[in-house]
Amino acid sequence: MERERSRHFSLKNKSIRTQLIVYMGCFVVLPLCLALMFLNIYLQRVTTENMTSYDSTLLSQIKANGDQMIEVTNYSTSMMMTSKSVLENLHTMARSGDSYDLYRAKTELSARLSEMESSVLNAVGGKIAILTNSGYLIGAHNLSRTSVDYEGQDWYQQIVSNGRKTTFCTELQDFFAEMTTYPIREYRYLYIGRSVLDYSGEKLGVLLIQLSGTKIWGKFTQAMVPLDEGTFYIFDGSREMQMEYNGEKDGLVQLLIKEEPVWRKEADTIIQGVLKNGYKYMAVSMEHGGNTLVYAVPGRVYLEGNLRISRNILGMVLLLIAATIITMIYFSRKLSRPLTNLVENLENSENGILKIQEPEQSFLEIHKFIASYNRAGLRIEELIEKVKTESHLKEKAHYEMLMSQISPHFIFNTVNSIRIMAREEQDVRTSRALESLGEILHGVYDNRNGMTTVGQETALLEAYVDIMKFRFGNSFQYYNVIPTDLYFYEIPAFTMQPIVENAILHGVKDVTAGQIIVSAVGYEHDFLISIFNNGNSADKDMVEEMLKSPHRNQRTFTGMGLYNVNSRLKMLYGDKYGLIFNEQVKAGFEIWIRIPKKTEFQAHSRAERKGYEE
Repeated sequence: MERERSRHFSLKNKSIRTQLIVYMGCFVVLPLCLALMFLNIYLQRVTTENMTSYDSTLLSQIKANGDQMIEVTNYSTSMMMTSKSVLENLHTMARSGDSYDLYRAKTELSARLSEMESSVLNAVGGKIAILTNSGYLIGAHNLSRTSVDYEGQDWYQQIVSNGRKTTFCTELQDFFAEMTTYPIREYRYLYIGRSVLDYSGEKLGVLLIQLSGTKIWGKFTQAMVPLDEGTFYIFDGSREMQMEYNGEKDGLVQLLIKEEPVWRKEADTIIQGVLKNGYKYMAVSMEHGGNTLVYAVPGRVYLEGNLRISRNILGMVLLLIAATIITMIYFSRKLSRPLTNLVENLENSENGILKIQEPEQSFLEIHKFIASYNRAGLRIEELIEKVKTESHLKEKAHYEMLMSQISPHFIFNTVNSIRIMAREEQDVRTSRALESLGEILHGVYDNRNGMTTVGQETALLEAYVDIMKFRFGNSFQYYNVIPTDLYFYEIPAFTMQPIVENAILHGVKDVTAGQIIVSAVGYEHDFLISIFNNGNSADKDMVEEMLKSPHRNQRTFTGMGLYNVNSRLKMLYGDKYGLIFNEQVKAGFEIWIRIPKKTEFQAHSRAERKGYEE
């Protein structure tokens, strides 16, 4: 038995150290870890958004830079193409053969192009040339015929048909390659072609423009291409790539071209997306030629910052857990050691009551507990002596109580004997009346503690109503509609009977087809019992005076009037409980009884009844 009790104690009651570790883990470490994890998610999201916003801003700067360079080039070349001297020289080259006029026209055109390159286009890294109708390629330092086969080519026809409008064409690279001694890397420049027309609309040649990609990308690429992993592209309206930066990525161009319908949805905003190979891209439309500027970078570039944040937060979590465990072990041991010593002293005492010496160094609560325990031990010793002295008086009082119960038992048994005799004489009315009277007497003497249940009180009320029907006949009907789920709640004995008696004697006594209805409604913390009769009504002032002043009451069968019932309920449960008059009822009379929900008394009531019967 002792072993089982010790095992039960150890399972249900944990030590201070265990509980401290559990509580600190559940309510301190776990919330902090969760907070750090949420912080990790939040920081990763913010970091990704910041990187995306940063790249979007730089991409917008590149777009603005490229649009500005094209705008400056278009403006300056338009001024040159409409120049009278340029048009005259082109007309001369179209009419003259190999003559001095032809040579002078070529020389003047070359000088004009050289002047424009050095004064205007040099700032944007641009070069310019004119391809005449007769096949001459005139540049800043070139006056010869071109060897490029261009007539009949689709791109050439497109430039001619577009007129002075800018036409982006990578095939123009071949003409600039003829005019230089060093090789030109493919897609490192942006090429533009424009038809040169006189005032009558006659085509005199094609203006060729080469813009430096280094100038277009600027220094923004250094921030957006970490470890040479990011790439830039410019695509024209027909999905042809015009220029690229660090774009030697297998299959990347094809994947980006498949996303072209997405780019065209919103021309003025930066479109973002993810490719099948894990690359993230941003695309924005440029102002000229329907071109689109695209930036692509591996998705893991955005994840590297998040991984650093995750590693740092994980380290903080592990450090926090380790520091918390060490702290909890230290303080739990310091807290539990004085209590463990105190328990050992108590277990080693013979009678469990001893004077404990207070430790020199401990917590304030331990000192208070030991001092309180010592004072309680002294009081217990005094109470033990007092109990020994009073035990003899209690034995005598118990004997006298048993003797005082003889008379009620005698009356109860006598009434039962009369009921049995009346039954044998076939006097049913007398038998039923005595049976009801016996139940009432049993209820009177079985509730010496003054408490019963709603169900027992209802049964007692049924017996009382039966007796009153013998007296008044069937002049009234009684209905009990109290829900059975309220039968087990506590109620002071003879709470409803005085109100029902009042309803019979003063309510439905002289009323034809009188009715008395007892009902109840349960709430969360209390319940209301309603006693209604369809007899004479009463005004509010009279009822309130009746509940406050005992001299206005007729004494009832049990010796308790409405005033006594109301006073006893308020004394037991407080002012918000007791009898309540329903003044809304105009035809009849209704009283509410408000009682809190309690069931604790039942165990004591059964135990007392068992002892009484024994």
